[in-house]
Amino acid sequence: MADKNERKIRVWDLPVRLFHWTLVVLMVISYFTGRAGGEWMKFHFWSGYAIITLVLFRIAWGFVGSTTARFTDFVKGPAAAIGHLRDLLGRGRPREAGHNPVGGAMVVALLLAVLLQTAAGLFAADTDMGTVNGPLALLVADKWVERATAFHKFWINVLLWMVALHVLAAIVYLVWKKQNLIGAMITGRKPLDDVVPPGAPAPKLVFAPGRLAVSLLLAAAAIVYFIVRAGG
Repeated sequence: MADKNERKIRVWDLPVRLFHWTLVVLMVISYFTGRAGGEWMKFHFWSGYAIITLVLFRIAWGFVGSTTARFTDFVKGPAAAIGHLRDLLGRGRPREAGHNPVGGAMVVALLLAVLLQTAAGLFAADTDMGTVNGPLALLVADKWVERATAFHKFWINVLLWMVALHVLAAIVYLVWKKQNLIGAMITGRKPLDDVVPPGAPAPKLVFAPGRLAVSLLLAAAAIVYFIVRAGG
């Protein structure tokens, strides 16, 4: 009979996992279509709208979603982050059902960074291959369009570094502590020993209903639709 600490427990709900991997795909699409320009820009815009929708959904889900999806579960402040780093760098084993305090801070930073990037894209314009305006570019003065465009082109580099750091951290956990965070985000499950100390009971996690996630996603899509329509 297998030790109970070898068994896995569900920690991530389906909406969080779908959000995570769909966002990865959309960011890849946005990056390469933006670099390609020309006719590819229509796909760049559509992927951007989808990204804003996902981010708005994730922010809402962070308040009303499942236990591990909520900001209150992983935004814990400097003291908790320092304690986690002590476990990570020492012989201790970091144990969290959801995001650890450091990873949680990175999640918040990435959400804000992606939101800034896509918001700037709504007001940006690209004249390299003919004028291609974001849907809201005609609603503001030219100087703000220029600033939004410059920010949109610069900020993607910041985002790339943040994503690289995020991936590097996952690799460190896998190699250094033998904790497969990427696999957990695919399957939704973690070994119990990665969640609680040996002998401790599994945490009682609450998972929000899927219909709530669908409702929030539709609401986010409606908000993005009306924002885009506001530009004519």
